Amino acid sequence: MNRVLRKLFLLVVVSGVSYVTNAQGFEPTQGFKQINFGVGVSNWGVPVYAGMDFGIADKITIGPRISYRSYSKRYSFFTGGYDIDYTIFNLSFRGDYHYGAHISGLPDQLDLYGGLSLGYSVWSHDYDGPGDPSFEDSDVYIALQAGARWYFNQNWGANAELTGGTLSGLEIGLSYRF
Repeated sequence: MNRVLRKLFLLVVVSGVSYVTNAQGFEPTQGFKQINFGVGVSNWGVPVYAGMDFGIADKITIGPRISYRSYSKRYSFFTGGYDIDYTIFNLSFRGDYHYGAHISGLPDQLDLYGGLSLGYSVWSHDYDGPGDPSFEDSDVYIALQAGARWYFNQNWGANAELTGGTLSGLEIGLSYRF
């Protein structure tokens, strides 16, 4: 049994070393292109998002992003209840600085970044209750984001991002660089 465990351990170590030595380090440069998409969680429902990153300088990316979310809630009181339905559409433009290369000891597959998003949000609010104050509105969208990507091969990576702003939350998804 010991011999089998040693061989299995050796196989895992060799595979891991082989994987790390073949990894492509992440450092966006001018001309870099990447697509990002996924889902998330927030107080305003489950966002579905897609966007692109374009490298404009070493470690700096910019790009458009679109997201959609809807949220429904049923409130009950002693005398009855009401429903609230939100729909939020967001179009923004973002800039990120990729700082992971500045931290020694991090794996090459890990991309750490942070930045700012500016955009426009359109809200639809349906209220089915006393007074029926349903409305549509729009507003400027400003948010800070911090995230990480782990590239599991040359093109594909998994991402997670925390967003702070009006529509703050956590988003997870995939990235494809080409």
